[in-house]
Amino acid sequence: MSKALPVLPGKNHTFIELPLPAPMGITASSLDSSKRGQQSSAFMAKSRKSSSTVTKNISSGTTEQLVRVRIKALEIPPVKDGLVIGRDAAIGGEAMTRTLRLMTSEKFARITVKDDIIEDIIVREAVMRKLGRERVLKFVMERIKPVMADTELLMLDIDIELVIEDIL
Repeated sequence: MSKALPVLPGKNHTFIELPLPAPMGITASSLDSSKRGQQSSAFMAKSRKSSSTVTKNISSGTTEQLVRVRIKALEIPPVKDGLVIGRDAAIGGEAMTRTLRLMTSEKFARITVKDDIIEDIIVREAVMRKLGRERVLKFVMERIKPVMADTELLMLDIDIELVIEDIL
């Protein structure tokens, strides 16, 4: 029988440890009585290397595994201000644009790029209105392309500050 484990609060997520069924072939009867201590210690040491925790109670013949789960709220849309999509990324610009249309009412603009690294740039239209298409394209090509691989999808979190002065 497993004891109740406390829920550990964290930043934007919660840790919960859940008991899992014992792995196949690991029982107290499967261990020779002279080697129980050695094999149990080896089993525990091997298990500690993985992300799950394994405990063994030889006297009752039970095995218990615990798994740690990180739960985090999914942000909709999964894009803040924009995405830079690599030429060989897992999803292309057209598919991502369709996905964003289905997930949110927010409007996004797509810039198709003829480049060996970058295929598409998808930016919120509100950001595009403030910066302009050419400035976004220039920034991505000069600053983001040099650090990007062609298989990556990079999310952009853009902070824009407009200072407006007027004489009254």
